Amino acid sequence: MDKPVDIVQFKLGMRSLAHAVSIVTAAQGGHRYGMAATAVCSATAEPPTVLVCLNRTSATHGGVTRSKAFCVNVLRAEDSDLCNLFSGAQAGDGRFKSREWSKLATGSPVLLDALVSFDCQVIKKMVHGSHTIFLGQVEQVLFGKKGRPLLYAEGQYSKLASMAHGEPLPEGLDYWGF
Repeated sequence: MDKPVDIVQFKLGMRSLAHAVSIVTAAQGGHRYGMAATAVCSATAEPPTVLVCLNRTSATHGGVTRSKAFCVNVLRAEDSDLCNLFSGAQAGDGRFKSREWSKLATGSPVLLDALVSFDCQVIKKMVHGSHTIFLGQVEQVLFGKKGRPLLYAEGQYSKLASMAHGEPLPEGLDYWGF
């Protein structure tokens, strides 16, 4: 058997993948939980199911585990400040005061001006290493404010270049990688 992959190398390599940034939220016992996350994706379309990976040491993990529900709020390119607020050291309800939040079917906090929000009921979970992989059946979808998604790659925020016909790309970029 070869040597195990070096964790530092793995993390550096994963930074090369561009990810959409979301805030995963939950509510339980009168408390709201939320954290910035990039480990989010669709799992199946039939039934509509979302997959999220949460660190088991996070307060949000505990909120999702106890409530058996979560909401994935996909951030817009202009939301890097909100992402920083939900990925920093500040915890608790204070983070929710900077924007307008509501709730849908599961009671998890829904960011009203997110690009889109997926309100989910946990249907399966699997512990692996430091994280739990949650599968959530989508109970409701809320389309918020139009825009482009906030992306994260190489340790920085970015946004998609437009693919609209006639709109120029930023200098030095092309769609084909040439």
